[in-house]
Amino acid sequence: MKSPRIYQNNRKGFTLIELLIVLLLFSFVIALIYNMYNMGVFVWKSTERRLWTVQEARMSLERIIRESRGARAESINTTIESPDPDREGFKFQKPNSTEFIGFYRDKNDDKVRRYVDDKAGNIIATNVASFSVTKKDNGSYEIKIEFNQDRDSYTVSGVFTPRNK
Repeated sequence: MKSPRIYQNNRKGFTLIELLIVLLLFSFVIALIYNMYNMGVFVWKSTERRLWTVQEARMSLERIIRESRGARAESINTTIESPDPDREGFKFQKPNSTEFIGFYRDKNDDKVRRYVDDKAGNIIATNVASFSVTKKDNGSYEIKIEFNQDRDSYTVSGVFTPRNK
């Protein structure tokens, strides 16, 4: 009995259709990997910006409260004496000094600045939406600062009582 003969056309390799299908699959996988990487970078950057804003909010509030605690109680002025009605904030007199320290936010600006005798405002906080100081019945003061970052809003508040009379 004769063994069956297998005919081969001496073809080795893949057809064009097979190569195109593999190329399409690899392109799809690479696009998925790139999109996942790109999304991870976006989430990381937005989280980092939010974290930075919250840290800045806390540090600026702590600095304002730390300096305000040393104020002379009768010198704290929460009403703005400036002729400019577009300012919000407060100022106080340092103990044993004639210097006045002020923390103000211009309403058309997003920064809280620290002034010494109304000169040269140093930036304390940025991305500020509102800054308010209210006097409480027990002689303490409440500070509220609202921050905006990437369509998110953060509010920090604190209470202080002046230590010096």
